[in-house]
Amino acid sequence: MGITGSDVAKDAADMILLSDDFSNIVIGVEEGRKIFDNLKKSICYTLTSNIPEIWPFLSLIIFRLPLPLSTVLILTIDLGTDLVTAIAFGHEVGELDIMSRPPRKLTEHMVTRQMLTWAYMQFGWIQSFSGFFTYFIIMYDFGFMPESLFGLALVEGYKHGPGDIYDPTHKT
Repeated sequence: MGITGSDVAKDAADMILLSDDFSNIVIGVEEGRKIFDNLKKSICYTLTSNIPEIWPFLSLIIFRLPLPLSTVLILTIDLGTDLVTAIAFGHEVGELDIMSRPPRKLTEHMVTRQMLTWAYMQFGWIQSFSGFFTYFIIMYDFGFMPESLFGLALVEGYKHGPGDIYDPTHKT
C-alpha cells in the first residue's frame, strides 16, 4: 500500500501504489495493453508503405521504367502523411475486449512474423499494384502505351540540333 505501507515494505516491493486503491492496478494493466496494441498498429501501418515505396526504384533497375516517385517525393509522403497518421494510432482508444484477453506471453514481441507477412506480403502488394495501376493509367493519358514504357528510362530525351531556334510565333 502506498500511503499506509511501511518504508521497509516499500523498499522490498516491485510496485508501489500512490494511493491505497487496488483498482489502480487494473487501470494500469488496461493502459499498458492499450499502449502495446496502439504501438503495434502504428508500426504495422508504417511498414505497409515500405513495399510500394521501394518498387518504383526496383522497376527502374529491373524493367527500366521511368521513375514514378523521386526520393524527395517519397520523403514528403512519409513525413507529410504517414507520420501524422502513425502518431494518431497512439491516441486511439482501446478495444472493448482488451481486459478479457489473456495476458500476452513474455516471448511475444511487438513485431511478429505474422505482422511482417501481413504488412509486406499482403497489404504492401495491394498498395504496390494500386500505385502501378494508377501510374500506367496516367502515363496512358499522356500518350504513353504501357508496353512502350519498358526500357524507356534508357532512352535519352530530345536534343536540340545546332540550327534549331525557338520561335514562339510558330504554330505546331
